[in-house]
Amino acid sequence: MNKFGAYIAFFLVGFLIIGCVTTQPTSTASKSYSEDLSQYRPEVDTSYKMVEEESAFRTTSENFEPNADVTELLNKKLDTLAENNKEIRYVNGYSIQVYSGSSSSEAYAARDTARVVLPEIRTDVEYKQPIYKVRVGRFTERLEVQRTLLKLKPKFPSAISVPQRIYIN
Repeated sequence: MNKFGAYIAFFLVGFLIIGCVTTQPTSTASKSYSEDLSQYRPEVDTSYKMVEEESAFRTTSENFEPNADVTELLNKKLDTLAENNKEIRYVNGYSIQVYSGSSSSEAYAARDTARVVLPEIRTDVEYKQPIYKVRVGRFTERLEVQRTLLKLKPKFPSAISVPQRIYIN
């Protein structure tokens, strides 16, 4: 086995030496290439003069009255939109989960700590047997979640943002 390794090493060194040998540089100075491609180039028209563009709006001394009033149609569409929006009961959003576990005392302690860190943001404890989850805030924008998460990370290093349905009252 030792002889076999020596043969392999010998061949590898041989290939390395052969691969590193410099070759004679080829000179391209003796051979020159030229071709006239001017017949294929597009012609540039330089006969026109740059004229400053006039304003896109025309000036007039006449007063124009609109011939169609869209106020009634617009009000109907807005009323329809308001009716459709009344049917929406929830919005897809985000919340920050700061605790998930089976201990109720740890869950309520995490809730109290979160309230101290961010007193202006709502903090909820959810219980689905056998897990307690403490969630902070109800956000519709991902950027808001990230800002709040940065404030909570020093006290809750395992805090994560989770998708949540936010019900509208």
